[in-house]
Amino acid sequence: MADDRPTPRYGELAPEGWVWSPPADPHATETADTAPDGADADEVVSPAPYRVLDASISVFLLVTAVMTSSSSVPSLFDLRSTLDMFYADRGLGEYGGGSAVDIAGAIAAIAQLVLLATTIWLTVRLIGQRRRSWPVPLLMGALALIVTFGCVALALVADPGLLSSLSST
Repeated sequence: MADDRPTPRYGELAPEGWVWSPPADPHATETADTAPDGADADEVVSPAPYRVLDASISVFLLVTAVMTSSSSVPSLFDLRSTLDMFYADRGLGEYGGGSAVDIAGAIAAIAQLVLLATTIWLTVRLIGQRRRSWPVPLLMGALALIVTFGCVALALVADPGLLSSLSST
């Protein structure tokens, strides 16, 4: 039963007897069992079930990521003193890598913060959409770990004294 009357344009008065009704809600909560008469079961859209376990794991991983970053980012910004303590404990002398340690530490810290913000944003968005979200913090954590280890390794390799002491022993 289609309404063949013309719809009014913006600024026009509606024809006599014309009634506006809102469009069908694509997020209706009806299921196939309660489909209105004449409607196909395929046309009815229902929301995805809420994933409690998935959301719980995601929140746990996000809290772990925030706690880890809150302790590692300050030490990455001050990587020179961390490496000085490492060298003193091992009896390797003084760090001789120049400014490479400051640059590598800053890059690692900023990368961790950017990855953490991206992870929180994506995970919350996926939880809100009721989609699987736990792989996001897990994979982003692995990526942050790789970037951090790579930057610290570059800072260590920049010191020629460490390489010579390792090759002599």
